[in-house]
Amino acid sequence: HFGLSTAKGSAPRAPSGRLAPGPAPTAAAARRRPAALSAPPFAELPPAMGEEDEEPKYRCFAKGQDTPLEKGSQQFCGVGKAFYENGDTYEGQYVEGMRRGKGVYTLKKSGDIYDGQYEENKKHGFGKLTYGSGGGDDDEDAGEETKVPRGGMYLGYFTDGLRGCAAGQAPGEKPSDGTFTYVNGDTYTGQWVAGKKHGQGCYAYAKDGTKLVGEWEQGKMKVGKWTFPNGMFYSGKFRYNKPYGQGVWVFGNGNQLTGEFTQKEKDAGEDDGGAEEPEEGAPPKPDPEVWCNFKCGGAAAVQGGTLLPAK
Repeated sequence: HFGLSTAKGSAPRAPSGRLAPGPAPTAAAARRRPAALSAPPFAELPPAMGEEDEEPKYRCFAKGQDTPLEKGSQQFCGVGKAFYENGDTYEGQYVEGMRRGKGVYTLKKSGDIYDGQYEENKKHGFGKLTYGSGGGDDDEDAGEETKVPRGGMYLGYFTDGLRGCAAGQAPGEKPSDGTFTYVNGDTYTGQWVAGKKHGQGCYAYAKDGTKLVGEWEQGKMKVGKWTFPNGMFYSGKFRYNKPYGQGVWVFGNGNQLTGEFTQKEKDAGEDDGGAEEPEEGAPPKPDPEVWCNFKCGGAAAVQGGTLLPAK
């Protein structure tokens, strides 16, 4: 009986027209309206300039200047620094008002810091993203059964703001490699697609030295090896990042044990009062908790060799 567990823009453009003036506000309405700033410290610019669809207001300074650009970064070319109203900052290259080239973006809310290449205002090319502990929308996929605390660092390629290559692209044909170092010391080194572990990769557990090496799909191990520090490994298919189906154990002395892993899922109907229909647009449910049981099918003894390294 095996009880297995895992760790875990477009460029800014001016408004196309003006609204016709409406009737003059009443005195009561005027009193309820917040007073306008006589000299707003942040430029009123169209959205789609930043990491999100709604870019916060900001001030942008050209390098070496202490007076903000009158129109923010619009049509600006060169090196500059933007101070956003929400506390975020960006310092780096602009081309025609957009983040293009090398730059550093710091998010105040989460503490995340991206240092790398940009294209069309998005992380694109090689870069390093250091995750803070404050939480954010760009968290590493929560595919592990036991989620580790937020943090860690990703070093590798980005496409359109996401780790790896774009959805629909072949990770072997487009730049997609990257290494994610988790806050608990675990690492994943391999290919990524649209922000998920996808393609060939290796997840190494810092706690016990075991590794999952093989083919990944949408953040989950599908086929490969579960290796141990003593040289033993299991080869076969996986589900929920755990062995599932036909496979073989190979021991350090070369002996092999074939068989089949089955998984038993927790029955939500017994303990949770039955499963409910997920709401439309709700995030995907986490992997169910499962126990893995191995049923031996046959054994093969190998003589005259060993898989252990020479002493």
